[in-house]
Amino acid sequence: MKNKKGIYLFLLILLPALIFLFLKGFGENRFQIPIYYSNGIGDTLRQVTCLERNTDQYIVKSSELEMGITKVVHFERMDGPVLKTRLEELEKVQDVFYNNPDIKMMSYLNQASIQTDAITGYNQRVTFMDQFWHFKELDSTSWSNLKYCGMVMSDLDNRVVLVDAKNRIRGYYNIMEREETDRLILELRILQTIDLENE
Repeated sequence: MKNKKGIYLFLLILLPALIFLFLKGFGENRFQIPIYYSNGIGDTLRQVTCLERNTDQYIVKSSELEMGITKVVHFERMDGPVLKTRLEELEKVQDVFYNNPDIKMMSYLNQASIQTDAITGYNQRVTFMDQFWHFKELDSTSWSNLKYCGMVMSDLDNRVVLVDAKNRIRGYYNIMEREETDRLILELRILQTIDLENE
């Protein structure tokens, strides 16, 4: 009876150790971030007529978005408490990545309804680091073209978009929810790891 208990105890200790060693030696800890529209736009947002509907990987084509860096893109059209919350959440992203020259955050403002002066009025609560976080006013047509035709977003869509260095859309985030901001930060870290491995 004592021999059986000893064997069970030995297996109970040995089995988890063997599993751990096997996973450590042969397992890979890899995360993937989806690449949106890898087979083209298809039937996405039929009401947006300006989208290129082919079967190739969708690439955001805009002179506003430079190639070679990862971009967090935010669109804003109104001032108010929702803007304050969004800016505070985006500041968390800035706090993590402001020293990284391969990541930029861009906030595009619809010039018809909000100007940069309104945004900079928040600088008592939110710190804007100019080398990382860029604000740009666009006229309504350019703003709409970039948001709807470039980023594949609807009129009611207020999400933040993650665009990789090849101008492929990698994610949409509703940063009004803290979990989504955390997910954006995590996926930016993963994307940076993937970019470093591919160099």
